[in-house]
Amino acid sequence: MKLYVLLALPVITVLFACKNSSDAKAVETAHKDSATVTKPKQPFEGVAFASKMDLACGMMLSAGVTDTAHYKDKIYGFCSKECKEDFLKTPEAFLASKYRK
Repeated sequence: MKLYVLLALPVITVLFACKNSSDAKAVETAHKDSATVTKPKQPFEGVAFASKMDLACGMMLSAGVTDTAHYKDKIYGFCSKECKEDFLKTPEAFLASKYRK
């Protein structure tokens, strides 16, 4: 009886080891498939902004634009609603600021 247990133990170990490696391959495949999912389109993609930076805080617009404002026939992008509101309070001050580029 002990001999059967000793012989069966390596066989069981190999069976479980093989099952775990196939599960790991399945997870790896699922991960690769999820990596190919396309990013959602940015809402302001293709818009020509008058500045490359958020004039209120100085953040680069390439990091993301969540709001815009039209001022003197130009479109300005902002990283947040708060930055847009600050800009609209005194737009001329922000246009003359060090962030203007």
